[in-house]
Amino acid sequence: MQLKNLPVRTGFIAVLALFGMLVLVTALLGIYSLTRNNALSEEISTLNTETVDLKDVYINNLKARSALSRAFIALSSNPADKDAAVAAATGYYNLAKKAFTAFEGIPKETSAQQDAAKRVSDTFHAHASAIDQLFAAIASGDVKAYAATNEGPMTQTSAAFGKSADAFFAVAGDESAQLEDQKAHAKSLLSGIAIGMLALSAVLILLVYHALNRAVVLPLKEAMRVLEHVARGDLTVAIHHESTNEIGKLFESMKAMKGSLAGIVHAVSGGTDTIATGVHQMASGNTDLSQRTEEQAAALQETASSMEQLTNTVRQNADNAKQATQLVMSTAQITEQGNRAAKEVVATMQGLSDLSGKIADITNVIEGIAFQTNILSLNAAVEAARAGDEGRGFAVVASEVRSLAQRSASAAKEIKERITDSLGRVEAGAQQVERASQVMAEILTSVNRVSDLMGEIAAASEEQSEGIEQVNRAITQMDQVTQQNAALVEQASAAALALEEQTGALKNAVSVFRVERALAFA
Repeated sequence: MQLKNLPVRTGFIAVLALFGMLVLVTALLGIYSLTRNNALSEEISTLNTETVDLKDVYINNLKARSALSRAFIALSSNPADKDAAVAAATGYYNLAKKAFTAFEGIPKETSAQQDAAKRVSDTFHAHASAIDQLFAAIASGDVKAYAATNEGPMTQTSAAFGKSADAFFAVAGDESAQLEDQKAHAKSLLSGIAIGMLALSAVLILLVYHALNRAVVLPLKEAMRVLEHVARGDLTVAIHHESTNEIGKLFESMKAMKGSLAGIVHAVSGGTDTIATGVHQMASGNTDLSQRTEEQAAALQETASSMEQLTNTVRQNADNAKQATQLVMSTAQITEQGNRAAKEVVATMQGLSDLSGKIADITNVIEGIAFQTNILSLNAAVEAARAGDEGRGFAVVASEVRSLAQRSASAAKEIKERITDSLGRVEAGAQQVERASQVMAEILTSVNRVSDLMGEIAAASEEQSEGIEQVNRAITQMDQVTQQNAALVEQASAAALALEEQTGALKNAVSVFRVERALAFA
């Protein structure tokens, strides 16, 4: 496969994979070098720690021997200073043993370290035994034992411990130097590899740049040149490319795009004349329609005004009918009250008639009593006449009684006549009131009928008002819709004119494109 036919995606993946491998190798080398250096540094630090601990043992032993020497001198010259010197020697000795314990606690990595550490341990224990003997001699105050131990075992063990410590220092120094050399060698090796990787990366970058320039950059520049011609309206530019990758497909698509654009430009150029003619006719028709719609809107507006006046008139009639209904209802209520009052008068007149009848009965009783009294007085006068002179006084009384009876009968008769006359008049009045009550009832019935009729008239007027108002609203809506239609027609007319102008502008814009003659005359 030629490089120019290599897919761009595959090329980018290969480049990314190559640089990824370089980055991975560099990272692995860096990690390995860092791990190795850390391990070497830890070993060097361990050796330094061991050396420091061992030096602390040696120095503290020397300080303890020096303090014991001061205590030995204080035995003979100043016994009071002995305890202080012994305490100082004990402190130094304990520090030495603590440092030795730390020294022994550190693992020894190499056999040389282990052998040297074993010799140090043996000589330290022997030297510690000699120091213990010096402490015992000081504690007992045995000057001779102290001198013998100090000149004999102490000197020998101290020298042996010093030699073993020096031997360990020598081993630790040699191994530290070797570790430092290894660190330097690893650093040099890593530096060389890094320089090599940088050189390889620079070479790869140059190769990739050259390959991308040939496979991507130059074809894209050619594509930009073609697109610039197309942007200027030149559809006759030639498109040539031999690769079969994505760049080649891009050029094939551009070639197809150029052909499609040429066809579209030809079609648009041929259709603009037809569109212009149709738009002109549409603009003329919209203008006529706009005039007719405005006339219809004016007529609907006049109709809406007339319907509004009619609505106001019917609404006023409905209001008047409601008021008349209310008046009739008020009259019906008043008539009902008059009817009730007439019935009450009839009842009262009936009561008076009954009372007059009772009074007439009482008068009859009085008249009967007067008649009987008159008869009795006649009988009394007869008996008084029979009695002669002895009955004169009784005759006078009988005469007076007779006179009173006659006067009572006359009064009773007159009362009866008056009551009879009143009773006739009461009956006549009762009949007249009864007839008035019947007339009031008929009036109430008529008023109720009139009230019902007025209610029906008011309801019909209200329904008529609502219907006319609905018609008015419908006509108003029709007026609004017609006005909106007129506005839309005007907008459509303006849009048609604007479209006509845009069609001309489109024709001018399409005329910028240059197409091949064969396509132009196809």
